[in-house]
Amino acid sequence: MCRELHETSLSQRHEQWMAKYGKVYKDAAEKEKRFQIFKDNVAFIESFNAAGNKPYKLAINQFADKTNDEFKASRNGY
Repeated sequence: MCRELHETSLSQRHEQWMAKYGKVYKDAAEKEKRFQIFKDNVAFIESFNAAGNKPYKLAINQFADKTNDEFKASRNGY
């Protein structure tokens, strides 16, 4: 039950994030793929920030639905 609530919460966060950044996906499969990446990135951000061993914190931004490789490619021109 707790996992289902967490999943619903993440789904709501993803929907809010999509609205904030104007994200629209071509179909349900693409949306599900991006949601899975979003969940992984949120988990990483929360884990990183919970460790508290860095002088900075990470936050969710417009790139939260991209893999590391996709982000690098978009920034390096590949």
